Amino acid sequence: MSKGLTYKIQSDDICIVAYPKSGNNYLLFLIGTLLYRKKIDWANRFEFIQRLKEEMVDNLPSPHLVWSHESYDFTYPKVIYLVRDPRDIVISYYFHHLKYLGEGSKLMFNEFNEFFEKFLLGNVWPGMWDESVESWITNQKNVKNGFLLVKYEDLLIDTSREVYRLLKFLNLDRTDEEIQEAIDWASFDNMKSLEVKQKEPLNPSEFNDRNIPFVREGRVGGWKSFLNKEQQQIINQKFYSTLLKMEYKVT
Repeated sequence: MSKGLTYKIQSDDICIVAYPKSGNNYLLFLIGTLLYRKKIDWANRFEFIQRLKEEMVDNLPSPHLVWSHESYDFTYPKVIYLVRDPRDIVISYYFHHLKYLGEGSKLMFNEFNEFFEKFLLGNVWPGMWDESVESWITNQKNVKNGFLLVKYEDLLIDTSREVYRLLKFLNLDRTDEEIQEAIDWASFDNMKSLEVKQKEPLNPSEFNDRNIPFVREGRVGGWKSFLNKEQQQIINQKFYSTLLKMEYKVT
């Protein structure tokens, strides 16, 4: 890291943007491996991938692969926006807070019901899920070097198809073997396996709960058995318009 120097956007940057717990690392592992022909893992990811608005990483390969959880920013030159069903996000984000805040999480909430309410009110960073998504969808034509919307669920269901969309968007030519290797490397099974071997980068503080995995389940539709009927109705109503726009089923 270049101490004290905040990263400044470059004209050829590739920006991966997503609301937290949308599968951001999965996509970064996948794209980083394809882009740099180097297997990205928990130990080396900060050598290859830059977080926007944070200290500059030394000797980043070019073009820079950068990521952010922020709402629309006109300075981002080329954007791959990853969207995930907020009904799954809220569950994953709850366990993320438990893992990284530890006992401090009790200052925010005592149980999932309280976290659920805060999420719906936009009282967890970076605010309302629908506002974040809409900010990028509304402004996608303003992203000067191109904007690509990717659904997390599509990445899991038909990974190969989505990878070819990504490669076309990035003007990358990779062999079938390279593509399959990247898909296998970025799979949740492998990410889980790597987490067991590389726990330190994912648990930088003594307060982190090592019993809660960073890579939990990553599955689609887990909310159907986790959220009660009332919670399902509330979140469906809250995000109804954006859920439909993103082609998520609302009953």
